Amino acid sequence: MKLQKTDPLHTRSEIEGQPQLWRDTIKLLTGNSSIREFVKPLAEKGKLNVILTGAGSSAFIGAAVEPVFNRLSGVTSRAVSTTTLVTHCESYIDPDTPLVLISFARSGNSPESIAAVDAIDAHCKETWHIALTCNKDGQLATKVREMENGLAILLPDAADDKGLAMTGSFTSMMLSAIFLAEVLERTDEEQIALVNRIADVTEKVIKEISPTIREMVKKSFDRIVFLGSGPLLAVAREGHLKVQELTDGMVVGKFDSFLGFRHGPKAVVNSDTLLVFLFSHDPNVFRYEKDLVDEILSEDVAMGCIGIFSDKEQAKQFDLDLSIVYDLDGETRKSDLYITPYAVPSQLIGLYKSLDLGLNPDSPSRNNAISRVVKGVTIYS
Repeated sequence: MKLQKTDPLHTRSEIEGQPQLWRDTIKLLTGNSSIREFVKPLAEKGKLNVILTGAGSSAFIGAAVEPVFNRLSGVTSRAVSTTTLVTHCESYIDPDTPLVLISFARSGNSPESIAAVDAIDAHCKETWHIALTCNKDGQLATKVREMENGLAILLPDAADDKGLAMTGSFTSMMLSAIFLAEVLERTDEEQIALVNRIADVTEKVIKEISPTIREMVKKSFDRIVFLGSGPLLAVAREGHLKVQELTDGMVVGKFDSFLGFRHGPKAVVNSDTLLVFLFSHDPNVFRYEKDLVDEILSEDVAMGCIGIFSDKEQAKQFDLDLSIVYDLDGETRKSDLYITPYAVPSQLIGLYKSLDLGLNPDSPSRNNAISRVVKGVTIYS
C-alpha cells in the first residue's frame, strides 16, 4: 500500500514507547559498574565545575538538570550549549578549576559536539568527559570512548529516535543525567523502583490523554506557549520547540517562567493561542503559578489551557480544558526524576497537530529547513 503523508512511521511509537524505554534505560545504567567507578573519584575532588552541554533539545536537557548537579557537595554546575562553547568558551569557563563536561547528543554527529570537547580540553588544565548519547557509532561516542579521561554512556538502541523530533532520546538522556547526579546517593534498587513507578504512571496517562489531545488540536490555533518554573522551565522550552518542529513552524512556540510571563511576553496570548502550564509540586512555587493561571483564566482570551500536574490535589483547584495528572506518590516527587514525564504532553500535541495539518510527523519539514542531524556548520580553528 502506498504510504500517505499523514501516516507516522516512527514518531508515534517512539512517544508511546517511552515508559518501556525508561525501564530499559535504568536497567542498563544500573548494570554499568564503570559509571560509579568513574564518578566516585570526581566526587572526592572537593571543588569541581560541571558543564552540561548539547545543542537544541540536547541543550535543554542540561538546563533541566543543572539544579540537580548544583545540589551536590563541592559542585558548581552550569548548562552551556555546544553552540556557545564553540564560539565563546573562554567567556564561560574557568580554566583553573577541575571540570567535567557532560555532553548530551542523540546522534553525536553534530559538528559542535566534537568541537566543544576539543575547546574544553584546549582551554582547561584538568578535564574529564562524560558523553550521554543514543548512537554507539556516533563521532562523539567514538571520541570520548577512546579518551583516558572519558566515559561514554550509551543508551538503549530504542533511544536513537528515527523521527526528526527528539522524543525518547530527550527523556531517556534526561533520566540518565539525573541518575548520574544521584548515583552515589541512591542504591541501584531505589533508582529502578523510582523509574518503574514513573513509567507505570506515564503509560496510563498516555493512554488516557491521547484521544483528548487529538480532538483538542483540531481547533484552530497558530501559537502555543509553555510555562514552567525552575527545572520545568527547561522542559517548557523543549515543549515549545517540539510543537514548532513537528508542525513545520505553522504553530509558533514560545516559553517562559510563570513569573516572567507577566513582564511583556503575555502580550502574545490571543484567541489563536494554546497555553500549557507545567506546575511544580513544590507548594511554595505553586502559589505563584496559581496566581498567574487564575489571572489568565479570568481574562478568558486564550483558545485553550492545558495543565500538567504531579499532584492531583493541585489539579482540582483549576477548571482547565485539560488537566494531565501524573499521580505520583510523595516519595517519588522527592526525586528530580519526576520532571521526566512532563515532556510527553508536548510531544503528543506536536504529533497530533502535525497530522491535523496534513504533515508527516517523521519528516515534517516541507522545505528541509531542519533535519535530524544539523547540516551546514563549519568549525573554524
